[in-house]
Amino acid sequence: MVIALLCSPLANAAPASTCAPLPGFAATDSAQVVVFGDLHGTVQSPALFEQAACLFGTSQGPHRGIVGLELPESFNAYFDGLDQKSLDTAWAHVRAHPFWSEFRDGRHSAAMLDLVHHLMAQSAQSKGSLRLLALARQPIDVEGARLLTDTMRSMGASRALVLIGNAHARMVRMQGQNSEPFAHNVAAAGFSVISLNAQAAGGEGWICSPECAPKPVLTQPEKGGVKIVVLPDGHSLPWHGYYYVPEMTLSRPVDGRALPQHSRLDTPSPASG
Repeated sequence: MVIALLCSPLANAAPASTCAPLPGFAATDSAQVVVFGDLHGTVQSPALFEQAACLFGTSQGPHRGIVGLELPESFNAYFDGLDQKSLDTAWAHVRAHPFWSEFRDGRHSAAMLDLVHHLMAQSAQSKGSLRLLALARQPIDVEGARLLTDTMRSMGASRALVLIGNAHARMVRMQGQNSEPFAHNVAAAGFSVISLNAQAAGGEGWICSPECAPKPVLTQPEKGGVKIVVLPDGHSLPWHGYYYVPEMTLSRPVDGRALPQHSRLDTPSPASG
């Protein structure tokens, strides 16, 4: 059964005038491009990124910025010019895209579709200052990075926020990668980058090592609530830091095939800071 939010008019997905706080996000302000390593198939990675995108859009003010997602480049036909077209029509095209009718990996999840829903509304409300960009031009580590940096230059974007698989978010190639990772190539193009890996105290994700399936995530020591940490020695590590959630939970496929029911991101309330 498809959740009600995904069937509602796009106008109902409009972001609130204020953003929920995200401890540590201000530490990424120094970078032109902030790359979040997505733990595919979870509720928490897209939900935290949505929170970050709200803060990113607010901090940009009148300056142009890009929010990039690991989605097929064909989505850009519906993402471009969202401030000048019918949101409901654009959303109907996105929702009907065949990408959502399969489940090759966790990007095809209901949580990812929910994220796209909200980011489209945010882009439209920005009056052209915030562009939503699908980056999965293959091979994504090389051509996706080129698509982002070329678009930043052509539209005069000062900054970008990207959600992409955490292997692509690395600054250093790992064994088995055919090229330098996406984040490395963005930095090599002359942009300052902060890359963040996903960490959690437990839970499950759609892990593709060696085969893709729901599996337990690598458990990290308890670090409290939701937060972003940029490490002092991050320049010498595969990622500059991490974003942390207490638990990762699986998001089901958009078509409702059975995966464990997902839960909401444990987001701190405005009162708790």
